[in-house]
Amino acid sequence: MDVQICEIYDSSYLNIISALFQDLDLPQLIDRLVPVDPQCQTRTSDAVKLILLDILSGRQALVHLERWAHEIDLSKLIRPGLKPSWFNDDALARHLDRLYEADIHKVISTCLIHIYRKEGLPLQAFHADTTDKTVYGAYESVSSEALRITHGYNRHHRWQKQIGFGLIGNEDGIPFYGDVHDGNLPDKTWNPEVLSRVHEQLKQAKIEDEWIYVADSAAMTKDTLA
Repeated sequence: MDVQICEIYDSSYLNIISALFQDLDLPQLIDRLVPVDPQCQTRTSDAVKLILLDILSGRQALVHLERWAHEIDLSKLIRPGLKPSWFNDDALARHLDRLYEADIHKVISTCLIHIYRKEGLPLQAFHADTTDKTVYGAYESVSSEALRITHGYNRHHRWQKQIGFGLIGNEDGIPFYGDVHDGNLPDKTWNPEVLSRVHEQLKQAKIEDEWIYVADSAAMTKDTLA
């Protein structure tokens, strides 16, 4: 019997991540939140999964995804029938635009609530904190609602151009809420804003139990306490 080997892939632990992604029903949920464009050969859930696999694969930069897609078994890790050339920069950019237009924070929150409910994860305590990322170059916001890459004080109290990241996780460190915000947004403003969003997420999840919010001293303001 002649055996022909068409391709050889080293998927390693990416098989486990792919299986978890499917078992949590995330592709169906993402495609419901960000409807599939009938003119596209790929879905937003395909792009999200590819980016997620890329990040967790250990690659240092989130670039050349089309090239990397040639090195993995797309049919097994994402879904049958996909071609690496379909994940070019333009196609991925369109999917990222669709995620933004669908309210990216709402998409992430809905997915996290879904995971918490499906897996029965504990929600007795939340830990919240922010950090920043220094950037260089000139940036112009396309609208007042867009992310503002601007000057602000970093963790070392240095004035620099940056964007901010916020994350809230449960007592086991599993994320419940995350965002990217303006580079000059202070923690004293971020905490009360994000608390209202957490309240809204808990309502969506139909969770009415009491919970504890753990944050640093920046949370100790009149607005946050109220």
